[in-house]
Amino acid sequence: MTDLNAVLKLLKDKLSELDSDAQVKEFSGGTFRAWAFSVDSILARAFGPAAMRLRDTWARVTAGLPWPHEVVILGAQEIHFKLMFQKRLPEVRATLQTIIDELETFGAPRAEEEGIGTAARPKVFIAHGGESEALNKLCSFLDDLGAKPLVVERLPSEGRSVNENVEYYMEMAHCAIVLATGDDPVDGRLQARANVHIELGRLQERFPGRIIYLLEEDAAFPSNVNEKVWERFSDGNMEKAHQKVIREFTAFGLLGAWAEPKADNVAVPPPAGGGTPCAG
Repeated sequence: MTDLNAVLKLLKDKLSELDSDAQVKEFSGGTFRAWAFSVDSILARAFGPAAMRLRDTWARVTAGLPWPHEVVILGAQEIHFKLMFQKRLPEVRATLQTIIDELETFGAPRAEEEGIGTAARPKVFIAHGGESEALNKLCSFLDDLGAKPLVVERLPSEGRSVNENVEYYMEMAHCAIVLATGDDPVDGRLQARANVHIELGRLQERFPGRIIYLLEEDAAFPSNVNEKVWERFSDGNMEKAHQKVIREFTAFGLLGAWAEPKADNVAVPPPAGGGTPCAG
């Protein structure tokens, strides 16, 4: 059983960090992302799927914030960029205080009260190369499981840049799937497109322990993913990849908290085993 008082103390400690002028300067220098993720992680670990509404609220207020350490800007533009960042911090603080107030007033959230499986469907960010039959099948499978696939190219941008749009939807997600198709020849081997490699770094920072790696037949991952565990797939055969998704969702504590799978042919496998270690 979750110790609500312990959770509240953790969240209040995070709030006090944001209230410190020194910490605000440090956040604007590059540690805000880790701080925001730590708040999300506290909610996820404490309440599991029942925290999805609170986590969605948190993601909406932190998603799309400017990250000064990720953009090279000089002179007055850099000052303006940091002022934009600090201007948003009161909204972040107010949102965290609201979450704390709600927990103190109403107690820990419960899955049956959060509408799990309907409006609070978990969101899955998908890093991929181009359009493919495998991507279509994966999205359909996730929808059958009750999850919402986030494919950035298929979602509204609302005036954001490409990079901002990726960050926006990445911050909204609860976990991620890397669908690595063999699109580009590299040193005699097929690898995923460069954008997938870039997103891999972001995903590993944003979703430690909550990434599923799927690799197309005859393709290879870059060296920085060598130690990960992945499953093969092809356009014509996604069965093992789908089983991998189910195993990992079960390990994440997500499967079964949503609505029952909508597809009659979605079978839940035993939790043991799965995946193939990357070759060197």
